[in-house]
Amino acid sequence: MAVKESRLDKVISFSQVLLSYHTDESLTHFALVKAYTKVLCKQYNRLYPEKAIDKDTLSIIVQGAELHDIGKIYVANDVLNRKNGLTENEFDRIKHHTTNGGSIINRMAENCRLGPEKNILFNICMYHHERWDGSGYPEGLAGDAIPLEAQIVSIAEVYSALTEDNYRKAMTHEEAMRTILAGESGQFNPVLLKCLEASSDGLHDIQSVSHDKKRIGLLESMDNTSNRFYHYRQVKRFCDVCISAAGLVVLSPLLAAIALAVFIDDPKGSPIFKQTRLGRHSQPFTMYKFRSMVVNAEAMKEQLAAMNEKDGPVFKIAKDPRITRVGRFIRATNLDELPQLFNVLKGDMSLVGPRPPLPKEVKEYSRYHEIRLSITPGLTCIWQIQPQRDLIGFEEWMDMDVTYIATHSLKQDALIILKTIGCIFRKTGT
Repeated sequence: MAVKESRLDKVISFSQVLLSYHTDESLTHFALVKAYTKVLCKQYNRLYPEKAIDKDTLSIIVQGAELHDIGKIYVANDVLNRKNGLTENEFDRIKHHTTNGGSIINRMAENCRLGPEKNILFNICMYHHERWDGSGYPEGLAGDAIPLEAQIVSIAEVYSALTEDNYRKAMTHEEAMRTILAGESGQFNPVLLKCLEASSDGLHDIQSVSHDKKRIGLLESMDNTSNRFYHYRQVKRFCDVCISAAGLVVLSPLLAAIALAVFIDDPKGSPIFKQTRLGRHSQPFTMYKFRSMVVNAEAMKEQLAAMNEKDGPVFKIAKDPRITRVGRFIRATNLDELPQLFNVLKGDMSLVGPRPPLPKEVKEYSRYHEIRLSITPGLTCIWQIQPQRDLIGFEEWMDMDVTYIATHSLKQDALIILKTIGCIFRKTGT
């Protein structure tokens, strides 16, 4: 289906104006349903490639999901948000939001001269409360008589409603999944219930940040299982091997000089510092660095805990007393990270990616933070190239990593590497 973007965009824009009259809680609900719908649609295509939803149609369904309750503009917000005590008339007005929504889409589509896309938007607004066994409304459709797009949005909407606290005490992700799969929130297409079950992790990731619209948008834009991501990983690994191998050869005199300087400055320990870090999917590996601190630095950390200047689970002090004279220079120039070229060559790390965390840090991660462990960690990252990066809070740092994962590209990797080289000469490291 060829999408007439300008006409469709007009309808979406008009709809967004209407939706803006709702409360912030309702707007967040609409954004969540949109994000959950995208996850379910993509899972449907993965499980049933023979009847996959084409790209243009999928895009319209996802945009339409955000408009599914547009008919509720005729219902006062105090009625919509009331947890109990609805009168029969108020309940009837809420129930008729589906037909109102269908009418609104029809009128806007006519004014904008929208093509076949109108049917998808209409079906979502009109039929997302229909149920597989015919027990829904407004027309009591059953089985495949319910348009597929409405069925998908229906499951997304129910999952969203169950895990939000707008109308009742919110369920956990696990409770909501059990409730829907057991048929306790209505009967759904068994095919789509399989999609729901297979989408559990993706839905849970978004649900874990359900009060943050920025993070909802970030996670909605992620698609790390697509062919594009697969090919990106293959090319990126090829570049990692070639560049790290060449770098180790070309930089070998510099590596030897730094190792010698570290040893002369503090001969009590090895110039190379080894530490267990967590890589992709939380796999532990040994990370190498030039030692920039005194030998007993780890033992001193507990004594210095009160001086920690970072929020979250990470530990950093701007003027850390454990750092040696040579260590201060190689940290400022990021030269202490060069031994990680061995990690890149081995495949534990990549040239670009979120920095690998310590196991004890990961124990304090939320589900959202764990997303940074979904790809291979890197020698450098977006956070690494920021001026005065030590002033960046932990949550902002995590957002940078998730943004990188959501927008990954070879071009972005090349820019980060170039900026990292610039940081070495400007001495913007820790």
